[in-house]
Amino acid sequence: IQQRQFNKASNSTYCIFMVNKPYAITCSVVAFYIPFLLMALAYHRIYEPWQHPQKSQHLQEPQQHPQEPRQHPPDQHSSHRMRTETKAAKTLCIIMGCFCLCWAPFFVTNIVDPFINYTVPGKLWTAFLWLGYINSGLNPFLYAFLNKAFRRAFLIILCCGNERYRRPSILGQTVPCSTTTINGSTHVLR
Repeated sequence: IQQRQFNKASNSTYCIFMVNKPYAITCSVVAFYIPFLLMALAYHRIYEPWQHPQKSQHLQEPQQHPQEPRQHPPDQHSSHRMRTETKAAKTLCIIMGCFCLCWAPFFVTNIVDPFINYTVPGKLWTAFLWLGYINSGLNPFLYAFLNKAFRRAFLIILCCGNERYRRPSILGQTVPCSTTTINGSTHVLR
């Protein structure tokens, strides 16, 4: 601590945050590794039926007698559902991948630094921390890029409710941003 605090590059207002080995391991496991493991297990369960489509299709189809003609589900419906599920899985994979790529360097360094006698340079710490923070800034853009409904809502918010980004209503009326009722009268909030 003394070496870091009083080196030539630092000033007297520099705050040094150093953790011991048990705290570094506990903090990193609870904040990153356990959530990462749970997300990976959940996504594995999502992707598992796609790895063995015949097996999952066989489980979902009702048992038929050999003399009955085989009935197929409607092609348009099943292909649309498959495209939707594929896009949702790809979106989850990209978001999880960005999360891991952005935060893994920080949490790996957080565990390794106490074991190598705190020799990780301060600038590298700062870079890894900001890479993690960048993930939070990336999320709205990832969702906007990968999800049409989120993109539309994002544009409405950014463009102060511009009508051209609103989805047309079935009844032909546009839906206001929000409404409230005060003393029995309805007011549109914009």
